Amino acid sequence: MVIGRLWRTFLAGARASIAMESVDYSLPRLLGNKIPRNILQPLFFVILANTAGGSELGRFALIGNAMGNAAIMALVNLGISIEIEKWAGTFPLLLAAPANWLPLMIGRATAAYFDSLLGVLTTFVVLTPFMPNAGLSAVALLMAAPLMLLTTATMAGLGWLLGSITLPTRTGLLVSNMVSYFMFVVCGVNFPLEALPSWLQGVGRFLPLTHGLLAIRGVIDGASYREVSSLIGSEVLIGLIYAVLAWTIFRKRMMDTRRTGQMELI
Repeated sequence: MVIGRLWRTFLAGARASIAMESVDYSLPRLLGNKIPRNILQPLFFVILANTAGGSELGRFALIGNAMGNAAIMALVNLGISIEIEKWAGTFPLLLAAPANWLPLMIGRATAAYFDSLLGVLTTFVVLTPFMPNAGLSAVALLMAAPLMLLTTATMAGLGWLLGSITLPTRTGLLVSNMVSYFMFVVCGVNFPLEALPSWLQGVGRFLPLTHGLLAIRGVIDGASYREVSSLIGSEVLIGLIYAVLAWTIFRKRMMDTRRTGQMELI
């Protein structure tokens, strides 16, 4: 009975998430904004890398920016998920709901998760044919697809953490954007991690995306999952740490707000 109740709560959050996403991204906005952005930003970095370092660096940037797209969407969408509730005026209802917040918020992240995956798919499908010398076969990309799903999930945990930290403020979107673009620098998106100073390498290794991206690159290059198992383990561990921190801070914020009645409504 408990599992059934949690499942229904998750489904309610998922339905609300998908409904809100469908309104936010109508077909004209999807074709005029969403998809072009998922293509043009990676294309800029791929052209820059290809010009600076040839097809090998261009290939590196293509893989990195495909997952970089997912990072931006996961951090921004999860980071502002509660802000959206405040904008819509439904936050007090969420606050007062007797339902368990954890499955509700996981369901609430459903559309954001698939939005992130759409960015990855769009980047590879559109840009790969223009790089015939990159050696990115459909089979290799399919082999790495489970790692792309996993890495996107770990980044969603960080996005939720940022949203939980900025919950009482008006800065959630700003913070999420800043962190996502910082990850472009320190997580090995456009150039190898080893090109950074050692202290920045250390920062990057404590962020989601870094280890997952290394594992994705390895599998695309022909490595087995066993050979990248340590990278996968590190990515899972980091993702779990961020998810636990996110839930802990989120729950405390919500309980404090429920107790005091003080929460800024944008």
